Amino acid sequence: MTTRRSRQGLVMLVPIALGIGMLVVASTLLPNSSELQSVHEHAQPDTPPAPATPATPPALPTPPQPSVTPTPVLPTVAQSVATQQPTWRQRFETARAAGDPAAATAMLVAAADRRVAVPAADIVAAGYALNHPDLILRAASRGAIPKPDATLALDLARRLEKTDLLPELTRVAGDGWKATDPWLALRVAERTGDTAAALRAAALLPPKDRDAAQEAILTRSGDRAGLVALLRRRAAAPGADLPAIAERLLAAGDRAAAIAVLQAASATGSPTTPAARRLLYLLGPRPQSRDVVWLLRRADSGTERHRIGWLNAYAARATPSAAIGELARHPLGNRTDIALTRLRLARAVGDDAAVRAATARLLDGRPLPQAQLKEVAAAATPPNGELPDPVLRPLAKAGLLTPEERLGQAWTRWNRGDAAGTAAILDVYLEERPGDAAALRLRGDAQAKLSGERSARPWFERALRATPAPSKTAVELLDRVGRRADATQMIADLRRRNPGDRTLAALHARLLIAQGEPGRAREILSQ
Repeated sequence: MTTRRSRQGLVMLVPIALGIGMLVVASTLLPNSSELQSVHEHAQPDTPPAPATPATPPALPTPPQPSVTPTPVLPTVAQSVATQQPTWRQRFETARAAGDPAAATAMLVAAADRRVAVPAADIVAAGYALNHPDLILRAASRGAIPKPDATLALDLARRLEKTDLLPELTRVAGDGWKATDPWLALRVAERTGDTAAALRAAALLPPKDRDAAQEAILTRSGDRAGLVALLRRRAAAPGADLPAIAERLLAAGDRAAAIAVLQAASATGSPTTPAARRLLYLLGPRPQSRDVVWLLRRADSGTERHRIGWLNAYAARATPSAAIGELARHPLGNRTDIALTRLRLARAVGDDAAVRAATARLLDGRPLPQAQLKEVAAAATPPNGELPDPVLRPLAKAGLLTPEERLGQAWTRWNRGDAAGTAAILDVYLEERPGDAAALRLRGDAQAKLSGERSARPWFERALRATPAPSKTAVELLDRVGRRADATQMIADLRRRNPGDRTLAALHARLLIAQGEPGRAREILSQ
């Protein structure tokens, strides 16, 4: 009976003992109040405000896991539970599971500050669990964990991008993360206003993004000199898009550099390429002297067509006096179009000697189209309208002078006292218009000046026959051919028809004086 009761008592005691043992083990897994108080007291001054929980970045690398000593297996109830202490990781997880993040954070701060010895892997895992990358960095800064490797450093940099802890991360882990993610480094440098760091980061970008990023950095920073230097270096690279770089230099305010780049782009080809047209536009009508020299030198190379184009571009922008001489000396100066340019420039500045030289070059017997011959005539005609003989002859030969223009040239020479030139022109004119009384009379005047009245009489007689009578002109011609009586009779008839015309009275008086009747002449003039 006694034995049976003892067995029943043991059966009841074993479950009770097991339950008590499990409670003891569970109670040891939680930090006691003294431990929590101590951790709070040590960690409170150094604990930074918990940062706002950042959005999880896309495709973040898995945080590195340093080598960790395997966590010891919890002892069984049968073992001595009174002497077994739970690990830091177990107590940290218990605090988190109990809904006490402040206690878990305090434990992590103490571990980061090396107030308790905690494996590095546990510190890193705890920092990620609490979303506190700043405490992982703090642990690395204070030696609680080894220097972060490249993967961990990059992930911390991405998570700490919007904080001021990245300089500390660079100090602790180096700047390898910048090379791994230059876009991140660029954003950080731009946010802090570090232009030099931003340019270093931009230099690590892919080639398709590098140039635009560097240019944008310098533009936003207002570093005009740096931007110009960058664009000039880019222009010196083989295969550079020189016209596009020139436009960027122009936008940066360096017109001279833009012109230099466009000159490099126009080193070959004609002046009609887009780069050359843009260059000539920027040069304007009166460029700097160095640019004028460049245009002249540019006309020394290339095909003849290209050289002519550049030579004309030079002539249009150089001072006329300088251009006249350069065009005359240039190997292409004998070309008709270049000689015409010389003639226009000489005419524009009133250089008569240069006009005569250019005209002589053009009228050296070369065949000229009518349009060019007219242009030569127009450029070589002085203000008084008199065409030089070297111009007049080819114009007349080519049939480019109308009869009226020929008559006008005859009168111009007569007014200048050139009787021979007048006679020569009128001889051709009267072949076309033999009945022109005014031309016949002018031809007689020219002949009288050349050879005397007797030789001019046939011209005056022809003029008289072509002149309607009675008229004042007919009276004068009758006098010139020696028919003075007829002239006097005709003037008297004209005065009776026009008694108030004083010119007729004067002509009548002159005829009377020529006939030896001055008294009658005075009487007529006094009426």
